Amino acid sequence: MKKALVQSLSCAMLAAPASIAVAGPSGSEENWMRSAWNTAVDHVSTTWRDGDIELYVPLYTWHLPFAYRQELLDSYTEYPGGIGLGKGRYNQNGNWEGMYAMGFRDSHGDPSFMLGYGWVPTWELGQSQVKVGVGLTGFLMSRSDYFGGIPFPGVLPVASVSYKNLALQAAYVPGGQNNGNVFFIWGKWTFN
Repeated sequence: MKKALVQSLSCAMLAAPASIAVAGPSGSEENWMRSAWNTAVDHVSTTWRDGDIELYVPLYTWHLPFAYRQELLDSYTEYPGGIGLGKGRYNQNGNWEGMYAMGFRDSHGDPSFMLGYGWVPTWELGQSQVKVGVGLTGFLMSRSDYFGGIPFPGVLPVASVSYKNLALQAAYVPGGQNNGNVFFIWGKWTFN
């Protein structure tokens, strides 16, 4: 079931741009696509050039108990281990943007790899240097139990709480019964 769902979503994500290209963009759509592409390239290149180096440490994988049979919960790896590196920055609006590469153990204990870009609007709590935020990450991921390890795209919501250089971040993987419904939690240290 979960493989079929992921395959369907991946095919839909890959087919959508192709269907737009076949139909042919109108002038305003072409300008919008060009503008969106140029903005994305600008954000990524600015983050690469001006961002600080960041260390990612996967900490915990929480499978929501209501969504899984107990024998599955008992068999899953909760401590993913692993490590990641990235570059991140706070942009002119005070929002965090960053690119990253992480490797860790998936729920079955097998190697999993992801490469992505995150954007998290943040708000500082008073004068405390504590920032909270909620945003998105887009990524390519490789897992042995999906597509035989062939990388697939994804987009997930991300939440962040940070104090100075240290952040605790989490992504939510939606799902159904006995798949998805997972919080993936990691720590992030920014070297600056």
